[in-house]
Amino acid sequence: MQRFRRFFPEHKDKKLYGILAAVHVSPELREKILQEGFYVARIHDQVFELDIPDNFQPQTY
Repeated sequence: MQRFRRFFPEHKDKKLYGILAAVHVSPELREKILQEGFYVARIHDQVFELDIPDNFQPQTY
């Protein structure tokens, strides 16, 4: 995430959010991802959906 702006300087003035999309995520890994401020997305039956709690506050980079 820290190198994104160096590789894409045209986005330097925009907020940057992280997301991890997966088919299978353990509950422990999901909690770690959320603690880091990344969105969690699950993919099942060809459907992509966010898996975040109501009080989730994403980290901006």
